[in-house]
Amino acid sequence: MSCDKAAQIHAYHDGELSPTERGAVEAHLRDCGDCAELLADLRRVSALVAAAPMENLSPIAMARLEKSFYAARDRGVLRVASWLTAAAAGVLFGTLLTWSEPMNETVTTASAAPAWQTVAVMPPPDDADDVPELVLAAQWMANDLSPAELGIGGERQMTAP
Repeated sequence: MSCDKAAQIHAYHDGELSPTERGAVEAHLRDCGDCAELLADLRRVSALVAAAPMENLSPIAMARLEKSFYAARDRGVLRVASWLTAAAAGVLFGTLLTWSEPMNETVTTASAAPAWQTVAVMPPPDDADDVPELVLAAQWMANDLSPAELGIGGERQMTAP
């Protein structure tokens, strides 16, 4: 075929062109014998495919076809999941390498704010009105993670909010 509009003829045959593009291809078909012949060939093949009898698949063949379809789909999902897992691990590793604070933080002075782990094991203060928010949050976390809440046994401590 000497004409370079074969892709447009295929799109025209498949009904994928806008009305303006369709009109341009129809005008070209009137002038180009090669493209008109290609369109006639495409129409003949489509008619043959439409006239072909459909075979019924056996239940076993249908089950194998479905199984291979689902396996191919799952392989794609697993491939994406593995890449996302690797990316998340890389981000986590990079974050841990660039972390500027020491991992074992200790309170060195009385004016420094205590870590929530230290506050969580402190006894509740006598006056609940002046309790800092950090202390209440730490006690709430400690109570939520207590053995009683996890079903191990014991009583849950209740503190004033």
